[in-house]
Amino acid sequence: MGRQAIVLNKSFSEMAGALNSSLTAAEKLNCLVQITSRSLGVRGCSLMLLDAKRKKLIRAATYGLSDRYLRAGLIEADKSLPEVMEGKTAVVVDTASDPRIQFGEMARRERIASIIGVPVMCRGKVVGSLRAYNRIRREFTAAEEEHLITVANLAATVLESSGTLVPAEGPVSTESKTTPRRPAVRSPVRSVSFAHPSEEDFARLLDFYQIEWVYEPRSFMLEWEGDKVTEMFTPDFFLPGLDLYIEMTTLKPGLTSEKNRKVRRLRELYPDTKIKLLARRDYDRLLSKYGHGPLAGAKTEGVGRILFSADQIQTRVRQLAKEISQDYEGRRILLVGVLRGMLCFMADLMRYLEVSADVDFMALSYYGGESGGEAVQITKDLDVKPAGRHVVLVEDIVDTGMTLSFVLAHLGARHPASLAVCTLLDKKVRRLTDVPLAYVGFEVPDEFLVGYGLDYREEYRNLPFIALVGQEA
Repeated sequence: MGRQAIVLNKSFSEMAGALNSSLTAAEKLNCLVQITSRSLGVRGCSLMLLDAKRKKLIRAATYGLSDRYLRAGLIEADKSLPEVMEGKTAVVVDTASDPRIQFGEMARRERIASIIGVPVMCRGKVVGSLRAYNRIRREFTAAEEEHLITVANLAATVLESSGTLVPAEGPVSTESKTTPRRPAVRSPVRSVSFAHPSEEDFARLLDFYQIEWVYEPRSFMLEWEGDKVTEMFTPDFFLPGLDLYIEMTTLKPGLTSEKNRKVRRLRELYPDTKIKLLARRDYDRLLSKYGHGPLAGAKTEGVGRILFSADQIQTRVRQLAKEISQDYEGRRILLVGVLRGMLCFMADLMRYLEVSADVDFMALSYYGGESGGEAVQITKDLDVKPAGRHVVLVEDIVDTGMTLSFVLAHLGARHPASLAVCTLLDKKVRRLTDVPLAYVGFEVPDEFLVGYGLDYREEYRNLPFIALVGQEA
């Protein structure tokens, strides 16, 4: 038996030990790629999984590659080693001249000369790719290819047993022409083994708004001694479309110091990585918006402190109308509102405009509502066609941005000449989805607000001012 065969066989013993351990699925995948990289003697290895639309590859585990290279962007599955998506092995001997390399310049800077990629198969379908990267140009041996295929099968076993990611079952159903087609999504949330019920609730909320997610996608090395990693951190979720990691904690504020330390350390070591910590208070407020969680049943004594008086609101609305009129001078705009909270704001805004404007409305199903279903749906679409029009979407308040992101995608697909958002209130502290806001009335704190169209259990919409909800002690 040759030296290479001995090394490769020995690596399987290491992998077996890792797979039979108490490590999490993400940690097991990281062990697989680390051991594979060492046993092949290559620059590094990467395990990538297909996103819900089967268009892009998301790195789930990596070893030996710089953070700069990893942040180059999401890999296009049909452009980067496309043979792998057909269930075949792909070999790139020279990355400098091969058109199948998506980030050729980054590969050159990373000193990656050759690449081999094999498919990761679950239930007969390709769900990802395992790749090895080498510093020098060379062919890969049949033994090395077979080794990678075996490791890919081990990775598939980890994925299936943990429910981390499996291919969508069956074709995507076709929605009506006026409703955006729902993308292919992962198997039902219940197939994933979440560490805490709050994570499952959060995943369902993301699914409802069709925000793509991967559970425990990557472990970041935080501390090490020599070649031995002594501390790792695995965020709970990665949202590929937002390029954002989410770490959740349901602990009381005084007990979250350790997670805060890890998040700070991650940001220090990986400055280009976006991560948000959802503390218990943030999570409870997020769910309460949809009538769920401990705060959803909070009793109220009525209206609390007034945040913005009627005069302050009218003054600011006039200013916003003037800004819009100046920006759209000589053009006819289409004001679009999503029922119902924006009614007061839109009614006043349109009266103060100095340009011609048409008005139309949309209505959506909401998470947890009787007509909510498994995904957000448009229950009333526009009567006026937005194609070629200058559309201004009018919102009462923007907090997480999830609803707004969905609406913008829907309107953008209708090919307006321009599309801008005007919101009276901006609750930045709650933002998960970055959305462009062209016109903002007021920035507000993370509190329950009522009045001027905003309700608390369908009360207080008719108040001329905006106030905090009074809570019982």
